[in-house]
Amino acid sequence: MAASPDVPLDAIPLPAAVLDSSGALTVVNPAWRDAFPNAEPGTRINECLSALNPDAPELRGALRNAIHDILSGARDKYVHHAGGLVTTVSPLAGGALVIVQDCAPPAAPLPEDPDGKARAQKMETVGRLVSGVVHDFANILTLISGYSEMLLNRIGAKDPLRPELDEIRKASNRGARLTSQLLGFTRGQTAQPKVIDLNGLIFDMGRMLRPIIGEYVELQTSLGPSLGKVVADPSQMEQVIMNLILNARDAMPKGGRIRIETTNWDIDRHFAEAHSMTEGPAVMVRISDNGHGITADALQHVFEPFFTTKEKGKGTGLGLNTVHRIVKESAGDIWVRSAPGEGATFFICLPRAQQPAETADTVGSVRQAPAGNETVLLVEDEDGVRRLLTHVLQKRGYNVIEACDGEEAIRIFERKMSDIHLVLTDMVMPGIGGRALADKLWAKRPDTRVVFMSGYTDDVLVRTGALGPGMSFLQKPLRPEAVAAKVREALDSPSRPFNPR
Repeated sequence: MAASPDVPLDAIPLPAAVLDSSGALTVVNPAWRDAFPNAEPGTRINECLSALNPDAPELRGALRNAIHDILSGARDKYVHHAGGLVTTVSPLAGGALVIVQDCAPPAAPLPEDPDGKARAQKMETVGRLVSGVVHDFANILTLISGYSEMLLNRIGAKDPLRPELDEIRKASNRGARLTSQLLGFTRGQTAQPKVIDLNGLIFDMGRMLRPIIGEYVELQTSLGPSLGKVVADPSQMEQVIMNLILNARDAMPKGGRIRIETTNWDIDRHFAEAHSMTEGPAVMVRISDNGHGITADALQHVFEPFFTTKEKGKGTGLGLNTVHRIVKESAGDIWVRSAPGEGATFFICLPRAQQPAETADTVGSVRQAPAGNETVLLVEDEDGVRRLLTHVLQKRGYNVIEACDGEEAIRIFERKMSDIHLVLTDMVMPGIGGRALADKLWAKRPDTRVVFMSGYTDDVLVRTGALGPGMSFLQKPLRPEAVAAKVREALDSPSRPFNPR
């Protein structure tokens, strides 16, 4: 039965339009205008169809044919279901009535997550993604660090290019610490404490932090002279500083001031008891801002996991919890003083170390590792890294046989087993990974010396079973001298059959 031409379109809650005999819109209701903002009277229906469920092209074609049939009198009604839409076309005197209904089920509401399990699963997913990115980034840093180090060894101490090359090498070292920090956050990396100089760490971070906090936030530092050293994981301490600085920035959306201060401190008995620390010399770090401050109620929970005062989608509630965990694992303590409208000051107290700090960036030539003349089977799927390592080892007298993956390495090993003194292999490769490759080679010759390389840290690989106790390991990003030294060390070590137990 034909629809009445007197149908009041405004009374229809669904998108509805009347077509003339040529297929042009003559009347549309408000719902149609909402669904098709550019479809005004006079617009041909075919121009609207492209916006009607663009992921279902068969709907557009079928609807176009149905409208033609109805306008020509060959059909008296047409109903089409596709993509959650029901489109009805009915004849009218001299035209047709088109009504579109969205029948897709409404999105289910997100379940309550009081224990933070969903967020934890999301972080695990992000962790897997970040780990893959870090692996690729480590290969890139290997090339930057490797070639800059080789150039530094070629030029003289007074060469005008030396300062620029040294900055490139230092930047790659900072990038290496960043990759380690990312892996530590996403994979629960075990801390690797060293004696570090917090003043130097904060100074180096300043150049990276200033662009991040933005032009409307001033970053001030007051680094105490003769500051004592501390024992901590440098990557984790960078993570602590970064988290606190970014939190301070977020507390000042209209701009403000962040101040970092360091000073030596002496822990007495009362302080030690109150903060679960040991009496004696310590180092204090204060990070303050003049932002909106923290309420008294929120102050009681700031270090709890998944607690955040930021609006939904702006924070995970894991940052300060991670900061608290790192500081406590470094035998220190962290606390905060704040009030609404008065900014916030975070205090970090760490025991002072007595031994000198370890430095990663030393200006000048890098110590040359001992050379050799043995044959090394190099297995690396990244072409650039493989070429770099081949150059590094050949320059020191080694005979290098290259393999781009585990399958090729096995074929080479079967042909030249007696000639190969050591296998240097990446852990993560397509097809046969480094550990699976080593197992196959050990099955053929149990005394084969193997050195593994990976962007993942050795403790992560040990926990996953990929790296056994006593196995030689190099963490990416790789430095040429470190590779040469590890190869020489493995070749000079007593050869013994591999024992999987």
